[in-house]
Amino acid sequence: MAENQLIIGLKRQYGKTLGFIGAGEDRADDLAHLAAVIRMFAPDADLDAVRPIRPYRENREAWLRDALTALRREGEPMTARDIAKRVLTSRGVALTRPNLQRVECSMHAVLERLEGCGVVRVGDAPKRWAVE
Repeated sequence: MAENQLIIGLKRQYGKTLGFIGAGEDRADDLAHLAAVIRMFAPDADLDAVRPIRPYRENREAWLRDALTALRREGEPMTARDIAKRVLTSRGVALTRPNLQRVECSMHAVLERLEGCGVVRVGDAPKRWAVE
């Protein structure tokens, strides 16, 4: 029997919750409740087959604005780590390793994409970025 939209949606939410748990958040109660609801509608559902979905962090586009503002204010080339520290500080987010690593990786990806469109790479090791 094919799964209906309800079961598909619940399994997707189950996978997202698994992803948040894998990222270090405490959502065990949510996972247990989702499993119970899925079993109510599909008692033979195999929840072990549901794979975690990487959590999507909201407000990522705001980091770019804060990064460009930091580059403009500084006036000299900065590494992605320095930019990430300034972005997190300006947003009031704790400078923990996971937060810093997540924003720094995003900075690398975004700044490389914007290279030549107002953002300039200065040097290769470590990569430093500046605004034209």
